[in-house]
Amino acid sequence: MKKKPIQSAIETLSGVFHALNWGQPIEQDLLKILIENARKNINHKARFCLHPNPSELLQVTYLAFTKPYSDRIHKHPDKIEVVVPIYGQALHKTYDSDERIIENVKMDGSNPVALSTTFGLWHAVEILSEDFVMLEIGTGPFLSTSTIFK
Repeated sequence: MKKKPIQSAIETLSGVFHALNWGQPIEQDLLKILIENARKNINHKARFCLHPNPSELLQVTYLAFTKPYSDRIHKHPDKIEVVVPIYGQALHKTYDSDERIIENVKMDGSNPVALSTTFGLWHAVEILSEDFVMLEIGTGPFLSTSTIFK
């Protein structure tokens, strides 16, 4: 089955959509479209970036995940990020350098409280519900060195 396109965006990679311009109107059913795309994507993830390109200094992204999504432990050495749950439930896990869990924070779209991750903190997301959508806000530009995986 073919993935549904987002009319207000361009697909730059499989499941990665970038807005054409800052501040443009977006589809009313954006979350549903993202979840559909995540279900059809091999990595069970889809994203809609409100920033038109990866070189923007502000990065604002809707991320949709579907089971059986599996996040790798990672960190961002040069930036903080803020995530806000929008739909479904997930655990935001933080780790020490030996991959021992420091903290589990439940994120719930019915209680959209922002969570921030500091510089260099190892973390990952574990999806609890069938589908999970969050808004991620961070600084750019996005480079290959922006994320380091365990």
